[in-house]
Amino acid sequence: MSKIDTAVNKIKQEINNEGASTEKEQRLAAELQLVSQLRENPGILNRHPELLTILEVSHQSGGAVSLIERQVTMLRSQLREQEKRMLELMDVARDNERLSDIRHRLAVDLFSAHDTDDVISTVLDTFKTELSADHAVVKLFSNDKELIEQSAGLFVDGAAEALMAFKTMLQHKNTICGRSTAEQKEYLFAEKAEEIKSVAVIPLVSGANLGLIGLGSNDIKRFNSSMGTEFLSQIGELVSASLAVHLEQ
Repeated sequence: MSKIDTAVNKIKQEINNEGASTEKEQRLAAELQLVSQLRENPGILNRHPELLTILEVSHQSGGAVSLIERQVTMLRSQLREQEKRMLELMDVARDNERLSDIRHRLAVDLFSAHDTDDVISTVLDTFKTELSADHAVVKLFSNDKELIEQSAGLFVDGAAEALMAFKTMLQHKNTICGRSTAEQKEYLFAEKAEEIKSVAVIPLVSGANLGLIGLGSNDIKRFNSSMGTEFLSQIGELVSASLAVHLEQ
C-alpha cells in the first residue's frame, strides 16, 4: 500500500467515525477529493513546481515552512536514522568478527594442548583476557577420590549434592547467562561469590557430562539473560572435545 493510499484510508476512517460534525465531514470530504486527485495525477507538482514554494506545512518548532523545505527536513531525518542504523550494523559486524577470531585462536591453541592442565590454562586465559571475565573457573566431574583430593578444586565429585543446583542445565546441555542462584555462585566461586553480580555457566559435554565452566563478573550487565549464548556454547563444544581426548589418555 502506497503512502497516498494510506492517507486516503485514514481520511475515510475519520469520516466514518461517529460524532463527526457536518463541518468536519465537509472538510474531510474535500481533503479526500484532493488526496485522490493527487493520487490520480502524480505528476502535477512536476508540471507546477511553483506549488512547492506556495504550499506551507506547520513545523514542530513553530511557524510554517514550504512543502519542499519540509520534505528536505524529513529526508535529512531519515538519512540520520539510516546512518545510525548502519553504524549499529557495522558495530555488530565488527563484534562478530572479533568473536570469530577468538574462537579460531582458541581452537588452534586447544589443538596444540599437550594435556588436561594445558587445556584448562588455555581456556581460563582466553576468558579472562579476551572476554573480560573477572572470574573464570573450570570444574571437571570425577568419581576418583584420590584425583579429587590432589586437584585443588579442578576435579570435583560428579555425584555431589551441590550439583543438583545445575541439574536442569546439565540435562538440557544449555548455556545460561544472567543472575544465578546463591547455591550456583557459591559452588563455582566459593569465597568470591558475594562480589559477583552476573554469571555465565557453560556445560562441558562430550557424550557424557564432563563438567562446567563458570564465568563471573562484578558488572551486573556483563552477562544477562538477553544475551545470545551461541558463541559460549560453541566454545564449550571446543573445550569439551579437547578435554575428552586428554581425559581418556
